[in-house]
Amino acid sequence: MTYRYAQATGRTKRSEIRELLKWTRKPGIISFGGGLPDSNLFPIRDLAAITDEVLTKKGYLALNYGPTEGEADFLAAIADHMKTYGDPASIEQICVTSSSQQGLDLMTHLFIDPGEPVLMELPSYLGAIQSFQRGGADMRGIPMDDEGIRPDLLEKELKSLAAQNKPPRFIYLIPDFQNPSGINMTLERRQQVLEISRRFAVPLIEDSPYREMSFAGKILPSLWSLSGGRGVIQLKTFSKMLLPGMRMGWITGEPEIIDQAVKMKQSTDLCTSSFSQLILAAYMQKGKMHQMIRDAIALYIPKRDKMLKGLEENMPKAATWSKPQGGMFLWVTLPEGLDTAELFMIAIEHKVAYVIGRPFHCDGSGANTLRLNYSFPSLEQIETGIAFLGRAVSEFIKAKIKP
Repeated sequence: MTYRYAQATGRTKRSEIRELLKWTRKPGIISFGGGLPDSNLFPIRDLAAITDEVLTKKGYLALNYGPTEGEADFLAAIADHMKTYGDPASIEQICVTSSSQQGLDLMTHLFIDPGEPVLMELPSYLGAIQSFQRGGADMRGIPMDDEGIRPDLLEKELKSLAAQNKPPRFIYLIPDFQNPSGINMTLERRQQVLEISRRFAVPLIEDSPYREMSFAGKILPSLWSLSGGRGVIQLKTFSKMLLPGMRMGWITGEPEIIDQAVKMKQSTDLCTSSFSQLILAAYMQKGKMHQMIRDAIALYIPKRDKMLKGLEENMPKAATWSKPQGGMFLWVTLPEGLDTAELFMIAIEHKVAYVIGRPFHCDGSGANTLRLNYSFPSLEQIETGIAFLGRAVSEFIKAKIKP
């Protein structure tokens, strides 16, 4: 039998990162590779009690099909959560998804035709790059600085595309504690980007998994709130601030966008699990989610500090790194000309693993970068693993850069 696959299968490639991270299964390897929350935070007892409560009181709803947009209780809980964090939205502006990856998939279906340009940060989230690539997008990466995406380069690219009569379908951004860089876009930069998007009439897709995870206690206004809910589509997930295993998230947008998203979602999965929605709705309504976010922040700050201290003590001077004020990731840059994919196997020999940086670059650049996760490993693993990594990097640079 010869199978004739759709063109999208040819545009979809296996993740280079996933292949490398198979090595982390080796005994004794300390991994900074995943984007996982600390599993010590998981409220297993609370969820067990709430699950029993949901089955007893609402089992007839929980175990059946539900509305594509989401269960009413869950939509109300999401709206309350958004209001608490300065992102007011009505229930009619929300659509529940199977985490934010489905949100990205729906955005691909809604906006991308093969060959159409989309703009994004350089670097950017690998899952978004994979989704947009599958859709056949012409991805244009806009470099960042310490304040976020550079507005001068964003405007330059938009002018170039306008001259070619090829306006981009959207601008994709992760303003808060970006994955992979850890950069938090400044308020001024957010306002500049919003003004540029309006002037060129290009919608913004704001991916916001980490916004609540601010270590400084101050959360900057989102693009959604700054825009008054116009011209911005916000993607959210519970995977980073709560439970990745539940696979729960949501889209916030203008009613027109939500209507289109619901239509696409119906052809994809009909509806997200009502069971999971009602469990999380009860958890949130009891006020437990905000406490878990506070607990996570308290747990992650010393881990971030331990990693930064370890890098200062163990990394060669030729390496630089970000100093995130929230989220889960830290970004390391080595001298130009070096390839962290080549360094990876040396690091494995030193019993430590990380995520290489090139796949986060839609243009194939960034070979000299790598991402480290500090939320999942223990303090002891961070201290030991960063010492191991420092030795591996020093050995690699010494071999590659001759005095």
